[in-house]
Amino acid sequence: MSKKKTAETYSFAESLAMLSKLQKMAIDEGNINLALKAEELKCKIASLQAQKENNSETEDLTSILVDFINEEQNGKDTGDIFSASEEQKKV
Repeated sequence: MSKKKTAETYSFAESLAMLSKLQKMAIDEGNINLALKAEELKCKIASLQAQKENNSETEDLTSILVDFINEEQNGKDTGDIFSASEEQKKV
């Protein structure tokens, strides 16, 4: 007996492929409600994947920016660094 895949083990591409297959089966059987549900689920997982990719890009950019700032500050005398409110006082 083979083990069934759980939701955690399906990749994004596998999930879309399975939903497309199920959607085609529903259409072939004339079940428009199931076909629409499959389309809805495909849109939802596509949205989740886009959010996941967007979050990972943001995290990568943030770590790069933090590393850059830290490298820049390590090479400079930090005595001249001040906040925006202190800058306004000097003007």
